[in-house]
This record gives sequence, C-alpha cells and structure tokens, in this order.
Amino acid sequence: MPKRRRDAGTIDLFRDLTPPPVVERYPEDSVRAYDVAGRLSKAVALTLADCGMSRAEVAKAMADLLNDETMSKAMLDNFASQAKDHVISALRLVGLVAVTADPRALNMLLEPAGMVVVPAKYEPLIRREVAKDHLTALQREIDAADAAWRAGK
Repeated sequence: MPKRRRDAGTIDLFRDLTPPPVVERYPEDSVRAYDVAGRLSKAVALTLADCGMSRAEVAKAMADLLNDETMSKAMLDNFASQAKDHVISALRLVGLVAVTADPRALNMLLEPAGMVVVPAKYEPLIRREVAKDHLTALQREIDAADAAWRAGK
C-alpha cells in the first residue's frame, strides 16, 4: 500500500505545543553552589527575582501569613545572600512558597530524597496510579495462585 501523503494545506495545531511542566524546577546551572545552604540561598534569590513582587511586599505577606512580625525585607535579603550565614527556616520557606506560589526551592531540596512537590489538583491522578499499581500486583498474585492450583491437580 502506498504511503499517505501529508496534507500540506492543513495547519498542525500541536506542532508548537509545549505543555507546562508538572514539576517546576530551576535550571540546574542556576542553583549551583558549594553546599546545600548555598543552593538554597540561590533558590530564594531566584524565587524573589521571578515572583513579580518587591522583597518588601513578599516580606510583608510572609509576616502576615506566618503571624511573624520579625519577618522583614532585610531578613529576606540575608536568606537570598550566599555571603550571609542566615539560612531560611523550613517554616519561612513554606511561607515563601505560599506567598510566591513558587515550589521550585522545595523541589530542589527534596530531589535527593527522590520526592517532588506537585499541585494538589494532581493528587487524585496520583492516587489512581498508585491504586493501579496495587491492582497489577494483586492480579499477579492471583495469577500465580491460579497457576499453582492448576499445577497441583
């Protein structure tokens, strides 16, 4: 059978489609540092640079969210600086993620543990896939039991 020729007159709607990533990450070279604290400082700086708010606005929103009047722009500046010995706490990092809606810093920290942060809307899909994995394992167990039963006859 001859090969079908492509219709050159029809536009391919999906040719330039690039779906957004499910798991947001920094470009690897943008958070390189000597240690994890340095990587985290770079991650905080990138998050602050990309969020579209001033550091003062982010600090105020974090202070309100965390009910922490000590949170300030100067503190954010320290967290974003590799020259300082200030590393952002877990609670404040979660506040930063919540205020900026940018989970990349958490994903960077979770990478060695083999974990990622995904939007909550995907949880049902993940639960479904885990259930399908369990179902597959159960089906294999049933098939093995059936084979053993037949072999015993």
